[in-house]
Amino acid sequence: GASGWPVWPGLGQAGDEPTFGKTVGDAFSNAALGEWVAGQGAGAVILLGAQSDFCVAATVKGAMARGLGVTVVSDAHSTLDTPAESAAEIIARHNVAFEEAGAKLATAEALSGR
Repeated sequence: GASGWPVWPGLGQAGDEPTFGKTVGDAFSNAALGEWVAGQGAGAVILLGAQSDFCVAATVKGAMARGLGVTVVSDAHSTLDTPAESAAEIIARHNVAFEEAGAKLATAEALSGR
């Protein structure tokens, strides 16, 4: 609810769902997020976002380090081109790395049931 932390309306955030800020890559570095997830009785999370090679990768590792199952929405994380790789190559490489680390991959379409 704080200004500067808007949630994209298409994600369908319910009125009683909190927003957690972060100042480093791993969203789970904010202990309140981990406490909220645990309080929901969730043993797994679904992750998407920006930037594949920084925040998304760090949050995947953070969630797994906390013993959570992780599904990464393989077509719903993004990054920028670098001189060495295109964004598409970086995303594909990270999807492979996420799966090799034990995360499940799913497309947005598969998760939405469309």
